[in-house]
Amino acid sequence: MILGTHRAVIAEGFSAFEGRKWVRWTKKMREAFLDHLAATCNVQASAAFIGVDPVCVYALRRREPAFADAWGVALALGYEMLETRLVGHALAGETGTELTCGADTKSGPINVDLAVRMLTAHRDATGKPKRGGPRRQFAESDDTDAALMKKLTQIEARRARLAAKTDA
Repeated sequence: MILGTHRAVIAEGFSAFEGRKWVRWTKKMREAFLDHLAATCNVQASAAFIGVDPVCVYALRRREPAFADAWGVALALGYEMLETRLVGHALAGETGTELTCGADTKSGPINVDLAVRMLTAHRDATGKPKRGGPRRQFAESDDTDAALMKKLTQIEARRARLAAKTDA
């Protein structure tokens, strides 16, 4: 088992050891942390939920690429859930400043403006996997210049035809 670097507090149902400098990570602790992270998008609250210091969780993420990957997946799921809750809030016609959607969650009510800012920041995050579809293709400047010139020529020809019809 991997050991963390900070003192743990015993949390209900988890095997963090009180009074020791090291945290013995169990599968149950990892899963609980990742589930809570997916529900809240809050690392500090998720670490407190399992009874460890957030620094310990970040250390585990640095040491274990598989845990770091699972962390990324959990955050992506959390942001998708937040986006879904925002859509539900809008479709329900709710005009309040708190996002509840009638659902009880581990995160409690969320400020709508804050949720939108979080989603905007997450959307532009570097290293975030993009959704499906073909890769973007960018045209060369010569190709775009040629396409623009062709369109301008067509516009000029149409204007000339219209001018000839109005003169006749």
